[in-house]
Amino acid sequence: MNVRRRWQARIDLLCFLGALLTAAAARAQIGNIDFGAWSGGRYTVYGWACDRGSAQPVLVTLVDTKSGAALASATANDPSEPAVGAACGVPWATNFRFHVSIDAPAEEARVGQPIAVRALSNVRRDYWGTRLSAWLSNAAALVYPDNTVRGAIDGVYAAGDQAVVVGWACSRGIAQSIWVHVYAGGPAGTGQFMTATFANQASEPAVAAACGVGAGVYRYTIAFPFGPELMMTLGGAKVYVHGISAVGALNLLIGGSGNWPLPGQKATLSGGCGYVPAVWNAPYGAIVLSRSNGGPIKPVIDAIGEHYTHSMLSLGTAGIIHAEMRTPAQSGWPTVCTRPLDAGQLQYGNPGAEQINLAGAWADLQGEEITPAYQWGDPAAAAAIASWTTSAPQTVTQSQSDGSVVIARKLRDGAPINYSLYQYRNIEQTNQPVSASANNGIVCSTFLSWAHVQAGAGVVPAYTYGQPLIANAASSLFNTVQNACSSGVGFWSALLRSVSCPFYNVCENAGDQVTNCMSANQCATDDNAIWHAVRDDPAATATSISADRLAGLPPHGAGTTVWSYDQAYHPIVWNGPGAQYGCWY
Repeated sequence: MNVRRRWQARIDLLCFLGALLTAAAARAQIGNIDFGAWSGGRYTVYGWACDRGSAQPVLVTLVDTKSGAALASATANDPSEPAVGAACGVPWATNFRFHVSIDAPAEEARVGQPIAVRALSNVRRDYWGTRLSAWLSNAAALVYPDNTVRGAIDGVYAAGDQAVVVGWACSRGIAQSIWVHVYAGGPAGTGQFMTATFANQASEPAVAAACGVGAGVYRYTIAFPFGPELMMTLGGAKVYVHGISAVGALNLLIGGSGNWPLPGQKATLSGGCGYVPAVWNAPYGAIVLSRSNGGPIKPVIDAIGEHYTHSMLSLGTAGIIHAEMRTPAQSGWPTVCTRPLDAGQLQYGNPGAEQINLAGAWADLQGEEITPAYQWGDPAAAAAIASWTTSAPQTVTQSQSDGSVVIARKLRDGAPINYSLYQYRNIEQTNQPVSASANNGIVCSTFLSWAHVQAGAGVVPAYTYGQPLIANAASSLFNTVQNACSSGVGFWSALLRSVSCPFYNVCENAGDQVTNCMSANQCATDDNAIWHAVRDDPAATATSISADRLAGLPPHGAGTTVWSYDQAYHPIVWNGPGAQYGCWY
């Protein structure tokens, strides 16, 4: 009996639930997915939904058919036509349509998957009171379209002073042409934008098939300026092309991006040597002025209130003549603890006065604080100086950076002209017709004053700096060398990082040694009493010729040299054809 009653109770419950479901079915939510379309970079699904017999809008949710996750939801309360109201059993209602959107990445991650939408009933609930939902008609009949950008780079080549990129691009399934954007060295965000064009040239059936259309025009041939100036920085850089989606979706890279290089090879640096694919614009005989971003000369120039730290004599596209010094080597043990730098190399700087090609000049100018500039002044007189200097006696030596390269070192009195830091303190007779100096030495600006007078352009008068300026210069030089050494950066620092001298302040000794060399030409001692005596002597002066004086900059004024009459600003530009390799030491 008890068993019979339990079964009867269950039967009654099932009948009750069935009646509820039957009643609810009469008012079940219904609807349809009509279509999907792109708008404003988002993919939107359109349709209608309702609870049958109810004018209250329902919630619809776009569902991922693989994971079951909800992608986006919206209320079906857009205006609807009478036929929809009639299907919902409330012909007077006009608010049953919906649109629900997802962004481009979400759509493109589901290309080919069915589009499915569920509607959540306002009136239909299960036994526990939870609102029920149902799939709308047409669910899984439509799929997310494949409108992703497709394409390829078929080639990159040079055409005179232009680079040409050819290929094809499209948004799959859309029979219209798209834009392509070309970058060098990386995709958008990291590469350099070069140009853009419309991929609307005639294309073959195979391209149309890849684009998922019957026909169309999807090829591009895009040419853009790529002369020597751009080749300096972008020669050989890989090309990246983005197709610009026709529907506002992702502007993807097309096939072959990162595989094709731009023509030529960019400028490269290796030690004291460089490769350049171009030549500069400095005329024959002009001086080229630059300002370093470190080294021992900059603190001295700054301390006396001037600007340029280096000067070169341009030979046009053939190269330069200048005076320069490479970093001295480290002293051997145990001398390194007290005199950290090789005294001979510090005093008799190498390579000194030299003639090198433009690749060597470019290598020497790397790391400059500003773009170098040139001054021409009197072109005929400037050219005469350049011609005299190129014909001056010289000797050929091997580059210390690359033994396969030779460097022409200029001679004076039959010996190579060294680079001497003491020239910043005392020019001696360097700027005079009969020329002599300690160490047979010279620096960049005093070398050019020597060439100026030897070529018949006249004596460049030396300039005298008073005690306050040279005291400031000496202190600045010492502090710069010591701090660069201590911090592991700068002109001298790399030589001294591995030194282990527990009872010596090696960086302080380096500062003393360099400052002694420049202020008193005593380069083999760290006795700071030497440069302190110069710094503290109220009668001490420095007599020299700086790069600013050659250029006629304040306080010197135009008229000091043939170059100083040109006070215009002419930045150096590497804009002429002429690839070459060379070294400056």
